[in-house]
Amino acid sequence: MKKRGLVLAMMLMAGSGFAQQLPVPNLHLPQPGNTVQTGQTVSAAPAAPAAPPANMPSLKLAARLEPLEVHQGEIFDYLIELSWPKSKESCELEFKPPLIPTGKTIKAVGSEFESANSVQAQTEEVKRIYRFKYFPMEQGKQSIAQADFEYRCRGTEPYFKISAPAFPVEVLKKRIHLRDLARTIYFRVTLLAVLVAGIAFVLIVAVRSRRKKQVAAAAVPVEKTAEEKSLELLKNADQYRIAGRYPDYFLGMEQALRCYLEEKYSIRWSGRERLVEEVSKATAPDLASELDQFLKFSDRVKFAGHEPLTPDLDRSYQAVRRVIEYKKIEISGGKP
Repeated sequence: MKKRGLVLAMMLMAGSGFAQQLPVPNLHLPQPGNTVQTGQTVSAAPAAPAAPPANMPSLKLAARLEPLEVHQGEIFDYLIELSWPKSKESCELEFKPPLIPTGKTIKAVGSEFESANSVQAQTEEVKRIYRFKYFPMEQGKQSIAQADFEYRCRGTEPYFKISAPAFPVEVLKKRIHLRDLARTIYFRVTLLAVLVAGIAFVLIVAVRSRRKKQVAAAAVPVEKTAEEKSLELLKNADQYRIAGRYPDYFLGMEQALRCYLEEKYSIRWSGRERLVEEVSKATAPDLASELDQFLKFSDRVKFAGHEPLTPDLDRSYQAVRRVIEYKKIEISGGKP
């Protein structure tokens, strides 16, 4: 009896250990249709985009650069033009202020927009032009980021978007402008030096030209008049008077008189009477009379050995001088 009880206890202990190693049963209970099964996640369905109103016009977009060639250090414009047809049924569009598109090495320096209406073939078109200004800091291939524009029909809630894709810009090498050079101190100093050198060169050329003219004028002999030549000969004859060589003195006075008459009036030296007659026609009768007395007295001194006195010498000298200076007396007095 004790042995049966011991065997039964051992069988119960083995059964309980085996029962602990069995897996937990998975029971599937019926679930209502509106409940979620265990182990599944809930995801919300994406909302469908709002459809534009039926009266909203369709927009067109165009982009361009002004000028077409972009150079480093020179401001250029990036223009984006929005256009749409306008009719009685279409709504009035309202735009949000756009963000200025940026560039890596292109600096935005300003923006503005303008709007205009035009009528073509009974169709009205509205244009809205955005003008963005940029300053390119480096040369090479650059780009302007995408530009987004949000708009809606006035009075409605949702905004719609139209975008201009990134715009490629090739920045060319920096150009050198005269106005930029004029602002530098080196240009101003150089310009001043050039002006000073130019003025100095002109002055040097003018001085050299003047000296050449003076040298050329000094090299050319001055042509003396008949009066000047005759008075010079008359002056040279004074040396014979001082030395007491009176025949030579009267011969020198006749030579001065002959030089003057031949060059001034083309009167050749001939006999006394004929010479006096031609002088009377060319000058004045009273001068011819004095010349006649001079020639007679000169023959006496030269050929007869007459010793003239000082009054005779002075009278003869004045007679010859009056004939030579007759023209000057006529100009100054007006009458011979």
